[in-house]
Amino acid sequence: MITAFLLIAAVQAAPSDRLEPLTLTDDRACTADGAWCVGLVQDEEPVVRPIVRAAGALPPGLEASDGAVETFQPWVRLARLPDGGFLAGVEVGLSSMYSGGGGQATELRLYRLNARGDAGTMPVLAVPIGAELMIRACFSEEDMKQRAGACHDEYGFDATLTAAGDAGDMPVFDYVTTATAYPRGASRLEDSLEKPPLKPADLVTVRDPKCSFSRRFTFDAVAGEYRPDSALPDCSDYTVP
Repeated sequence: MITAFLLIAAVQAAPSDRLEPLTLTDDRACTADGAWCVGLVQDEEPVVRPIVRAAGALPPGLEASDGAVETFQPWVRLARLPDGGFLAGVEVGLSSMYSGGGGQATELRLYRLNARGDAGTMPVLAVPIGAELMIRACFSEEDMKQRAGACHDEYGFDATLTAAGDAGDMPVFDYVTTATAYPRGASRLEDSLEKPPLKPADLVTVRDPKCSFSRRFTFDAVAGEYRPDSALPDCSDYTVP
């Protein structure tokens, strides 16, 4: 009897706003039972927002223009809110190519939707969740020698956003990032050819402690958006292609 009581109490205390995994198919992401799907609509440039509908009630997906460098897809998570609404997201990808390199980055924009599944035009949270950049660093045989054959600087950024319980009617999120650079000492703010020559021991991928961090985001009802427990550092060297 005591065991049964504890089990019931645990069920009642479970968070009401937990993230549900979605399966991405074509231009929509749906719950496992197919009852709810997240699609994307475009109001006007450059606003793309999610909507939540039953599987057969979503409008046609966005059409990508030829040569576009910006892409959009639904986030593969969904949170149901006590008021009947949802939290749903859009992953916005941006890519850029230039002489001797290029990169791509993805930002997650999270929106609060009403019980009908409609979102406003402004996200309640926007954070980078991934990036890969490569920048040419050799332009001559002398440069190759100074760089020990490592003729590209490479930058990586990876982040996760996970539910960490509830605060009132809105979930709390933990945001954890990892930023890396190759080779040791690589920086987009400095000319590597003006530094001392690289050694074989420098040809390693190094974690950047400044841009490898964790923050907790809580919804600020007055501001109408999520706020971190402390300010985020400037990591544009990793997240802007």
